[in-house]
Amino acid sequence: MKDIFIGNQRIIILQGIEKSITLSNEMAQRLLRVYGHTLPLEKVNAICIWLEQRGLVKTERLDDSLFSMKLTKHGQEVALGYAREDGVDLPIED
Repeated sequence: MKDIFIGNQRIIILQGIEKSITLSNEMAQRLLRVYGHTLPLEKVNAICIWLEQRGLVKTERLDDSLFSMKLTKHGQEVALGYAREDGVDLPIED
């Protein structure tokens, strides 16, 4: 079955990075929980890797299980709604 929430989870992470400059995978997990998406860290990591593979974020490994993400220019444009990326929902208004 297709995960109908994945696009929403991806934009939440992008917008979280855009507001914070950087975001760790663990903080992304906490941010998703605020929006009602309770996910194991393994699933959050998979989302973050997907974002990196599409050129939306750059990651920096901090240790074996922790990494930090920064937006690329394209990732920032998607987070702000200036560009679209297949598989990522439109930005969420505050």
